[in-house]
Amino acid sequence: MSRNNTPLLLGAGALGLLIFAAVASSPTAQRTARKLEEKVENLITDWIPTLLRKTSEHEGNYWSVQANLDGNGVSYGILQWTQKSGSLGALLRAMADADPVAFARFFGASWAKLLEVTARASLEAVDGAVLWADPWATRFATAGRWPAFQRVQARVAAESEYMAGAVEIARLLGVSTERAMVLYYNRTVHQGASGALGPARRLVAWYAEDPRRRPASPLDVVAQYAWTCAAKFRRTTAPERRNYNADGNIWWSPVTSEWSELGVGAFRSRRVAVSGVWHAVTGPPSKPWSLYDLITKRSIDILTDRTLRDAAVDLGMGRWAA
Repeated sequence: MSRNNTPLLLGAGALGLLIFAAVASSPTAQRTARKLEEKVENLITDWIPTLLRKTSEHEGNYWSVQANLDGNGVSYGILQWTQKSGSLGALLRAMADADPVAFARFFGASWAKLLEVTARASLEAVDGAVLWADPWATRFATAGRWPAFQRVQARVAAESEYMAGAVEIARLLGVSTERAMVLYYNRTVHQGASGALGPARRLVAWYAEDPRRRPASPLDVVAQYAWTCAAKFRRTTAPERRNYNADGNIWWSPVTSEWSELGVGAFRSRRVAVSGVWHAVTGPPSKPWSLYDLITKRSIDILTDRTLRDAAVDLGMGRWAA
């Protein structure tokens, strides 16, 4: 939990004694004790804002709006909540509850219809316009700059199924560093909570078959998890059918290059030429992008990020903070 890998022992007992001593001493000692108290509080709480910030670097700002990416309708905010999944509807309801006056001001006279349509995860138009086109796109972007709605986004992101999934992955793998939590959360946001939990369970089962397979370094365990997440989108035999999923918005495509496997102890993957390899791809048919490459590259960035800590965080006491 601490920045220097020392146990966080300044709880109610030790911290209370320091504060009590400061009260009976000089103003300088009182200020020192308060700074110590604030440092302890920050150690407990600061990993979730870091996690949200690092995730939003890949997903978007509070005001980011994506137009019908992969047939999901409008995608919005720091986690790109989507219309088709229903997650956007839940976010908008939380925003309206937090500041109904501002919500009506930003979204106009049809704000109630907007809530009704998105609550049903429908892609239908409101007032004759789809939500990823103007005037709605501009309204979403403008609302995303309102501080009260930014706080709602942070709270919803921290209390979401994505966070619950990341915490469960940490418990399964037995690694809960700040870096690991950022990677797990990145995976639950990108692959869904259930989709990200599957690779963790497979890795745990693989370790159970032969405990010697589990690396000694916790960071190597995280790297193996990241590789397991990426590997489901790669194959070295020809697929029986082109479509990867039932919707047809992800499909198999042959590739001639890719990021190399995340090796244990070596996280700086490199671009290599390949043959006879297929990746699951998505996006515009004219310019699709590889899900395997996306996951591998994002994982490399997190595993080598010098600003992330490798000390364990407190999964039970961590609280979001905007």
